[in-house]
Amino acid sequence: MIERPNRRRELGGPDPLDRRLGSPATPATWLLSLLRTRSALGLAPSLTPATIFLPLGVLLGPIGLGLFSPTLLSRLDVAVTIALAVLGVLVGIALGRDVRLNMPLLLAASLESAVTIAAVLGATMYFLASTGAPVGAPILAMALALALCSSASSATSSGADTEPVAGIATRVADLDDVLPIVMATFAFAMLPGIDTRQAWVTIVTPVSIGLAVGAVGWLVFERAESGAERGVYVLGALALAGGGAAYLRASPLIVGLIAGFCWTIAPGRADRLVQEDLRKVQHPLVVLLLVTAGALWTPSAIALWLLAPYILFRLVGKVAGAWASAGFLDVAAADLAAFLMPSGVLAIAFALNFRQVLPAEAGAVLISTVGLGTVAFELFSLAVVPHWRRRR
Repeated sequence: MIERPNRRRELGGPDPLDRRLGSPATPATWLLSLLRTRSALGLAPSLTPATIFLPLGVLLGPIGLGLFSPTLLSRLDVAVTIALAVLGVLVGIALGRDVRLNMPLLLAASLESAVTIAAVLGATMYFLASTGAPVGAPILAMALALALCSSASSATSSGADTEPVAGIATRVADLDDVLPIVMATFAFAMLPGIDTRQAWVTIVTPVSIGLAVGAVGWLVFERAESGAERGVYVLGALALAGGGAAYLRASPLIVGLIAGFCWTIAPGRADRLVQEDLRKVQHPLVVLLLVTAGALWTPSAIALWLLAPYILFRLVGKVAGAWASAGFLDVAAADLAAFLMPSGVLAIAFALNFRQVLPAEAGAVLISTVGLGTVAFELFSLAVVPHWRRRR
């Protein structure tokens, strides 16, 4: 007879010291704990996707095996737009809940995001102006797009219950996307070829669509007779949000944000119902965005040149932003900055969104730069975050 080891359990569960020490980890479990880092935007923790699915997309794309042809990628634009609306809804739900409960957290997240945007925007504009590198778009438009992509964060939080700073960083990562989404709405209105009247339409109509989708969802979600019927209503509302934004060449992220915010602050439980249904499709949507971005990646010397200021000044911006906002949150700035280093899927989402409205050459450069930067920061966080966990 094989004697099984007796795993003793303490009365009342493990105490805080036990949770901090943990059980002896094998090399395999240690590696999985490092890779299991996705937690922001209501996404359940899973293996770090950017380092896996972006290279997979490159392999399947036109410069690889060619399974994702240019024609197929153009047809995926509709699905990508709806996926962007879904991410906007998740940000809106997080915003609606924290506006009512914790305004200092929103202010801290917005401050951290603003510092990062300013750092990358200034560095990129200086680089493009001094080198004259042809990016296929005006310098301000390209620099602003890259800066808004850089502000996104996805906290590395596989154990928020044992590390309070990880839980705070996750909430900051949820909310530091609000400011860039709002700024992206105005950035779309500043693109070349848009006159004053079109600019106002670009700003006002996404807000109107978001309010309309929010009102429709609030009226029908709780009245569904079954979960399947409610799922149809949720998908229909998201399709309306994404389709309306695509037709008007507006940002589906702001449409989704406003709809999610409305569902959260409105009476009832529309936000909880939507979040429950979106959990079933969250990972396929993340895979769709990452694989599509990888398939759109093209080798570019300009993208490599832009990668250096993007990585360096995003790093500077995140550290400076964490230092500026740590006082609102009562956490150490170094700890907060370490957990906010990964760009997450929102950086890819911003890049895909801007690609839909920028000239083709500029969109390709943006996707390539942000994709490489996202992978670099994911790998960087694997080394940085464990160091902070050991130090604490």
